Amino acid sequence: ARAVFAQRGFAKATAEEISTKAGVGYGTFYLYFTDKRQALHTILAEVDDKLYEPIDLEKNRIGLGALATIRATITSFFDSFKEYSDILKICHELSATDPDFKAQHDKVRSRLVNRIKEHIKKGLEHGNARNVDPEISSIAIAGLIETIANEWFFNNHPWDREKVIETVCRLYYSAVVK
Repeated sequence: ARAVFAQRGFAKATAEEISTKAGVGYGTFYLYFTDKRQALHTILAEVDDKLYEPIDLEKNRIGLGALATIRATITSFFDSFKEYSDILKICHELSATDPDFKAQHDKVRSRLVNRIKEHIKKGLEHGNARNVDPEISSIAIAGLIETIANEWFFNNHPWDREKVIETVCRLYYSAVVK
């Protein structure tokens, strides 16, 4: 289904094409999904989990503190976003007109905002974060990350991977960490 959606777009994709691509009979599609919308929602749920897979922060922290944690998280997010940009772009486009896909898009976005908010709260508790509002700051930083990801992967901006990651990490770090 992912390959068909990426190639044909959601509107033009059909259950028959998805079945053919999967090498199964047309009726088999309906054993698993009620329609192509449910197939896309299933794919998006898997992508959402990949975007927020736990990373081994202890391994990435050695001698580097908060910046290494931020870098590991941002790197993982951008790498997953790139891998699934075909499906994420479809969801992003559908979210403008379809309430179900807007809810899915908002769910993915809230996970990013909440991860950043928890990081800021933890920093405030330990006294190593600037005195910033965690909710407002997390929304602002998530907006930065999303805008960069959209420009980089949806609009195929030819940025150097390391330069993007370093720039976003430094902006996040300087905005939050004392």
